[in-house]
Amino acid sequence: YWFRLSCFAAFVALLWALHRWRIHQLKSQEKRLRDVVETIPGLVTMMTRDGHVELVSKQVLEYFGRSLEELKMWGTTDAVHPDDLPRVIAGWQHSVKSGIPYEVEHRLRRSDGSYRWFQLRGMPFRDAEGSIVRWYNLLTDIEDRKHAEQLQADVTHASRVSTMGELVASISHELAQPITVTTAHAKASLRWL
Repeated sequence: YWFRLSCFAAFVALLWALHRWRIHQLKSQEKRLRDVVETIPGLVTMMTRDGHVELVSKQVLEYFGRSLEELKMWGTTDAVHPDDLPRVIAGWQHSVKSGIPYEVEHRLRRSDGSYRWFQLRGMPFRDAEGSIVRWYNLLTDIEDRKHAEQLQADVTHASRVSTMGELVASISHELAQPITVTTAHAKASLRWL
């Protein structure tokens, strides 16, 4: 009897030790994955299959200065610039319904009230049957790129205006020279008469 009881106790202790070891292993894996997500140079969100915010990275909470519960209502708050919101919502709803990856550039409001440009890329995660389980989104700050594009457009415009000025000056010179010569010949002809 004692032997059986001792074997049973040893078996339960072994199961408990395996259970604790597995929990430790899973917590370690979770920490590694969280570290990866937290060090990605961008804002990471996880959405449900129907497109609602489920989880966000620490950077998202810091950028917006809001709680997860507040961010779950992103479509009805000022998180997305009002001029971009209809386009962002329409594109997101289309992707959620069709299951195609989502990509859009739009402005997001920072905790200090200023808006910055972000590129949002959303990818569906599918199960073995191909059904969407959730969406993973990466928001990358592209404010500097947008400024560089605007600067390039301004430089290109200034270059075109400068080229047009040079062209007008050249045409003016080309037209003025024959007119000056013709005028001089006309004056000379008048003097001979």
